[in-house]
Amino acid sequence: MMRTLLMAIVVAAAFCATNAAPVYAFSECSTDITTGGHWPNPNNTANFGTQKWEFDWRVTSDEGLEISNVQYTRDLSQPKKLVIKRASLPFIPVHYPEAAPMCAGSPHGFSDTIGTIRIIEPFCCAHVPTTPCQEPDRALACMPPTRTVSNCPAGAPLCAGVCEGTQIAPPPIESGIGETVSGAADADVILTVVFRYGGYQFIQRWRFRDDGTLIPSLRAGGVHDCQWHSHQIYWRFHFQLAATPNQTVQECGSGGCPDLGTSGWSSVTGCGIGATPSASWRLSDAGAAGRAVTIARGQNDGNPSVFCEQTSTECNGRGVPCVNTRDFCAIPAAEPVETLVADNCNDHLGNAAGTSADMAFWYIAHVDHHDPCDYLPMCDPAIGSVAFGPTIRLVGSGW
Repeated sequence: MMRTLLMAIVVAAAFCATNAAPVYAFSECSTDITTGGHWPNPNNTANFGTQKWEFDWRVTSDEGLEISNVQYTRDLSQPKKLVIKRASLPFIPVHYPEAAPMCAGSPHGFSDTIGTIRIIEPFCCAHVPTTPCQEPDRALACMPPTRTVSNCPAGAPLCAGVCEGTQIAPPPIESGIGETVSGAADADVILTVVFRYGGYQFIQRWRFRDDGTLIPSLRAGGVHDCQWHSHQIYWRFHFQLAATPNQTVQECGSGGCPDLGTSGWSSVTGCGIGATPSASWRLSDAGAAGRAVTIARGQNDGNPSVFCEQTSTECNGRGVPCVNTRDFCAIPAAEPVETLVADNCNDHLGNAAGTSADMAFWYIAHVDHHDPCDYLPMCDPAIGSVAFGPTIRLVGSGW
């Protein structure tokens, strides 16, 4: 079998007077990433972790780590309800605003798709980040042109694939600090995979929480020193709350809008920048009364309007304008293909106007200019560093 059960038991000791009771958790490394897997995982016979979610996952050549057929229920005695038809991270464009003294070349941008990376980097399958990767010596860590994993600790075998596991994490979620493996009935379910592209690494995760919160994240860093640059991270969420979609997307520009109701919400279509840095969005469906989805900015996500660093005429040396002034797109869903602008430097989506009964919501996170070593993702034996991505909540009483 391509899928191997790696970990079932983790023992934790208390730091006080007595030892804590054993803590049980589930972890599995799947190397058959094209076929993918399903949650609830049939190998998780003890039903560790939340059982309120159901979904499929796989890694594809165009989408990175993709989830599909996502369903949720707040009450396990009730049927699960559809949330997402398909969600993925297809694009991670990069812009180098200056010449690269160490990497050669002139100012340029690349319209990278995460699927082109496709090299799976081994990592320790434990879901227990322990060390912020900026410490203790970030510069030294960035010197090797390639990276190798040191010996993994007991209970965290080396995984060259997708690691699925159960854990808990204190706020702020996805900070990479304080996460603990857990098999509690309300423990989070985590999918993790590490891609390598040249000397760069990208850690993609999906976190499913018992309370109906879904957190996609990406950590971006390098294993060698190059010059500073910026990224855009495109997540595509094909939310679907009803069998026959009749959807609307709204924006809360001022912050503090109620989960349900109309106060502070305004309709949006097409692509653009949020009204304020605290803008959030809500997708609802006329056929799913009492249920909606909200999308809030990630705490580390910057402003996409500065992505091109005030330049407009270079794109991989072709003189194509660099145009990326957006952090959301509410446009018609296109299955099974994406809605793309072919080879338009760092900007894969057109300014689609109008409305559609079936909407795809694109959330676009911005990584402010950084040296790749600033966000070095991997610190053996665990994951750390800065995570980018939105927080998605299922709101209303109808779940």
